[in-house]
Amino acid sequence: MTALFLWPSPQKLQAKHFFGSGVTTEDIEDQLRQLFPAAEPVLFSSARAGLSASLEHLGLTRPDLVWCPPFSSHCVFESIARVATPNTESERPPKVALIYHQWGYVVSSAFPAGTTIIEDAVDTLLCPGANPFAIGGRFALWSLPKTIASHWGGVVFCQSRDDAQNLRQIRALRPISSTAQALLRLAGERSHLAHLYWHGTEGAAGMLPTFALRQIQSCLNDLPEEVDARQRRLAQLAPYSLVPLPSTPRLPCCLPLPVELQPLGPLPSGHVLTVGLRSFNLAAIAPDVRWQRVFPAPIHQDTDGTHIADSVAKIYSQPQISLHEPGIVR
Repeated sequence: MTALFLWPSPQKLQAKHFFGSGVTTEDIEDQLRQLFPAAEPVLFSSARAGLSASLEHLGLTRPDLVWCPPFSSHCVFESIARVATPNTESERPPKVALIYHQWGYVVSSAFPAGTTIIEDAVDTLLCPGANPFAIGGRFALWSLPKTIASHWGGVVFCQSRDDAQNLRQIRALRPISSTAQALLRLAGERSHLAHLYWHGTEGAAGMLPTFALRQIQSCLNDLPEEVDARQRRLAQLAPYSLVPLPSTPRLPCCLPLPVELQPLGPLPSGHVLTVGLRSFNLAAIAPDVRWQRVFPAPIHQDTDGTHIADSVAKIYSQPQISLHEPGIVR
């Protein structure tokens, strides 16, 4: 049985990724620039590496607070803590706020005007031509494994070319071997120890080897096709969503559905959902929080032919399930 999680599984590596034509970091950034002309992209080995580099570029040090949402993952806290101090409370104004557009749903900002905003759009599928800056942040983070299903890669979108150039300089000076780190990432899919080693150093990484760049290039080439497919999946499950859908240039990886709609057991296709139940912030404005327990129904690359929509529709049709709670879209 194949497991379905919040984000897609990486696409399988092929011989062409190891023995194909030469691809450079500049080639990938040019490709990203053509896809998203409203921003200046800087490619890192991961979004977390890009986050720590962005904080370093801003000149933050340990006493400086960086706000991030409650329930943030360990990698977010670890990346922030390499440079500054992560904080989930809002009594003391932070220098920087990391605002997470959860699963692709935009969250606006209520922070003071002097706060630098980093938009965390790591799992938002950006349609070609989209502006990565949904709320006008200085930076926007994008995770390629969570969106285009590559093994590696994170992008820091910058509003300013000067910011982008400074980030490239920071990336070039990071001493971690790109090849060794990329191979640890692969080994970590089978070895928990390798996974821990990769986690421990990735926040300070930067560059990617050529074979990783080749796969990223291939996945970016498939982006228009995935956008079309995800829009079709989105239409199937949209009637059950707890919140309005994001605007068209931004597509979610999951839809927050009522917990009653979580399919129990294997799907008709034999797939098993491993997403469980999660907390979703209905407030949609940071730093406010209004958590609700939801079932995140994945609609990413792994869900073609999995019949999630059929399973949800079957549960929805049962008379004992009531969807008349406030905010639920019928």
